[in-house]
Amino acid sequence: MLDRMLTLLLLVVAMSFTLASASLADDWVAVKLRGQVLQLVGGDWAKLQRGDVVPDDRVIRTLGNGRVDLKRDAEVISLGGNTQIQIKDRTGKRFTTVKQHFGTVEIEAEVRNVQHFAVETPFLAAVVKGTHFIVKSGKSEASVKVTRGQVEVSDVRSGAHVLVPAGQRITVTAAGEIAVTGRGAGSAQIVGPDGQVISSPAAGVNATVGVAGTNAGVGVGTSGVTVGVSTPVGVGVGAEVGGGGASVGVDVGGTNVGVSVGGGSGVSVNVGGAGVSLGLGGLL
Repeated sequence: MLDRMLTLLLLVVAMSFTLASASLADDWVAVKLRGQVLQLVGGDWAKLQRGDVVPDDRVIRTLGNGRVDLKRDAEVISLGGNTQIQIKDRTGKRFTTVKQHFGTVEIEAEVRNVQHFAVETPFLAAVVKGTHFIVKSGKSEASVKVTRGQVEVSDVRSGAHVLVPAGQRITVTAAGEIAVTGRGAGSAQIVGPDGQVISSPAAGVNATVGVAGTNAGVGVGTSGVTVGVSTPVGVGVGAEVGGGGASVGVDVGGTNVGVSVGGGSGVSVNVGGAGVSLGLGGLL
């Protein structure tokens, strides 16, 4: 009888340890921590300590010198300095959402067959099946840099989305502007909420550079190539090469000089409003 009771007691203790371990494995734990890291408890900020379990929806904030790694199984959420987040796990289905108020968050997500991890900022949302990526969120824009795998990034306002592979970065501004940079960015396609492509390499590639008040721009589109330069002293130069010919324009202090060469129709020169044209027909 005593042996049976001892056996039953040992079974109860073993089950308790098993349940406790399973519960802990389902929670996010602060495994690495340095500097000042805070958690919002009952309306007051309290220090987060190494080994603390982060309850669902708890607000976590790092100060300028604060860093923390939150780990669950093989997945890690790393917070940089001046960052604030909340972690929400969907009940009944293992889907984790990191609500990033501001700052820098680095994600190491397990590779799975279904999308199970998301990061939401005021400007974009990133959803993954498994990858490594870094999200930065500021006052006027947010960005996602992918270092492994693929991340589907959506503009929160418009619903437009882009599949971003490793080696690329996507930035979404408060005005809804979307820019993809990095290796192979020219093949990126922005898809609208209705599934239609709204921007792709076929629509053109544009780049602008500004240095000390001088701006240079290059556009490559279906109609040809355009180049433009403007300076702060009233000098502007523009050139366009397309399927129908070529044109060059210069603006100096309000005086315009233009030269255009048509596709076999002739040459025209314009200086300050006065025009001269010469038709060479098929000789050009």
